[in-house]
Amino acid sequence: MAMEIIPKSRYPGDPQGQAFAAGIQSGWVVQSINGMNVQNEDFGKIMDMLDDEVADPRFSKSTALALEKQGGRMAEPVEAPLSVVFSSIPGYTYKGAALTEDGQDGFAR
Repeated sequence: MAMEIIPKSRYPGDPQGQAFAAGIQSGWVVQSINGMNVQNEDFGKIMDMLDDEVADPRFSKSTALALEKQGGRMAEPVEAPLSVVFSSIPGYTYKGAALTEDGQDGFAR
């Protein structure tokens, strides 16, 4: 689920502003990747298909250990270019804190 969307792209290709630039909204979920329905797939499998990982360096070692323990990737990355379709959950309202601009870190809760 898309949770904290940085409310503007700071520069072209900004990794923290790509979701906003693409029009993705907080509370949306990934419906399909390259035409494959992933709504009932494991989060780890979706992340592997996107060739993504948790960006927080505090989790790098634990992510590597968990990957080793489970026996490797849950799925191979899909071929580029990626086509990702999002959908909203009927009746769900995102209740997370709105991100506000912070002079030091960019954006904060």
